[in-house]
Amino acid sequence: MHATSPTARLSRFAIIAVTGATALSVAACGASNNAKPTSAGPTSAAPTSSPSASGKGNDWVRGLIDSVSGNTIQVSQRSGTATVDFTPSTEVAELAPAQLTDVTAGSCVSVHPDHQSASRGGTGITARSVWVSTAVDGQCPQPNRPAGAATTPPPAAPAPHHQVHGQVTTVAGNTITVNSVDPSGNSSQTTVNVTDATKYTKQTIADAQALTQGKCLAAHGTTDGGGTLQAKAITVQQADNGSCPEPGARHHRH
Repeated sequence: MHATSPTARLSRFAIIAVTGATALSVAACGASNNAKPTSAGPTSAAPTSSPSASGKGNDWVRGLIDSVSGNTIQVSQRSGTATVDFTPSTEVAELAPAQLTDVTAGSCVSVHPDHQSASRGGTGITARSVWVSTAVDGQCPQPNRPAGAATTPPPAAPAPHHQVHGQVTTVAGNTITVNSVDPSGNSSQTTVNVTDATKYTKQTIADAQALTQGKCLAAHGTTDGGGTLQAKAITVQQADNGSCPEPGARHHRH
């Protein structure tokens, strides 16, 4: 249904994967079937982030899909209901639980460290969660910077509590070596240690058929004058007992 080439779409999805890992944890939503918003209509509550003055599509809607009618999605958020419109050019991706065997040399990862990593010493980090996606032409695109983010490149060796984005060079037992490249083209390697508590998530390309009632949704795009988000990209995942994890919440293995 998409006119864009598979390589171009994969490239954008790799960027979405990294961005999503940074902004959403694991497509965090923050809505529940058991606690419907009291908002009277889809335009009575704004998306999670305010409309972007730059018009570059930096607005977000995160929540539980209430209904899908044609190209319009009604979403329950903690702040109320929201409306998301999509088109055949909207990029759609789906998240699913994964495991360490899905992390292979050459794949792209975004690693959210355990905050205790900083107190354990050493040069590596311990992963709380690992987000994995497919490399494009052998490379992992740089993550998009949120609006207002500093433009100064990060240090070559990331601090233990910072997220790590990059391409896997080796996987040996419970140790993953990740090669990261900053916006200036400088590369560095980080040793990532995984444990039995590490959570893995894999992102794959999907289409509009994946947009169904009861799933968690994270969409970004531009909010129009009527308060509807015109989505450039949508990521979905299965809800957990009818609810979605809150942004930044700690995830546990089941």
